[in-house]
Amino acid sequence: MSSELPPPEDLKPIQQDDHSTSSAILAGIAANHPRDRISIQDIIDALGERSFGFLLLMFSLPCIVAPPGLSSLPAIPLFFFGAQMLFRYDRAWLPVTLARRDFAKKDIEFVVRNTVPIMRRIERWCKPRYSFFVGPVGERLLGLLVILLASIIILPGPGTNGPPGIAIAFLSIAMIEKDGLLVFLGVVGSFVAMYLAITGLILFFQWIVPAVMGWVGF
Repeated sequence: MSSELPPPEDLKPIQQDDHSTSSAILAGIAANHPRDRISIQDIIDALGERSFGFLLLMFSLPCIVAPPGLSSLPAIPLFFFGAQMLFRYDRAWLPVTLARRDFAKKDIEFVVRNTVPIMRRIERWCKPRYSFFVGPVGERLLGLLVILLASIIILPGPGTNGPPGIAIAFLSIAMIEKDGLLVFLGVVGSFVAMYLAITGLILFFQWIVPAVMGWVGF
């Protein structure tokens, strides 16, 4: 049996010369999908050749708005996509068991609806500049950074999902718009996010875990 899923006929891949904004494209995927559930492979096929930046954006958004504990699932594809950027894959790929995972269309619409206003504010500042940061070397380094941020999102603790998720979303918009300056600012913000997340982990294991164990009698 083939490990690849056939692309759905009702989703048109986005071409490289499509100059629609990130927010408009993601809103369109959520609104125009004809079925009640959308699989990860559906999203990959719909995004086509521009998949990496948009996929990072699509899967970082639930990490921002999802309750703690539920953000670990979208962080797993983020880890894979970061690794593929690091090793210069031409197109995003996921193991078939993960690619077949699907989500209710209404849940994706909820995520997009609650994050599009923020995305549009960032897009107002975007323009192509400082191409080194979005070139081949820059993309590989960003892949490594995404791996680190996704790994933190998977970990338990306060602050381990929101700040890293915001950092990846910011970086992905800057990548899509080929804005090297905003990529640089996103890298700086990523280190701030990692600091906040590590601080949250320390608090979690030093204070919250012992308090819970004492409460239950251990």
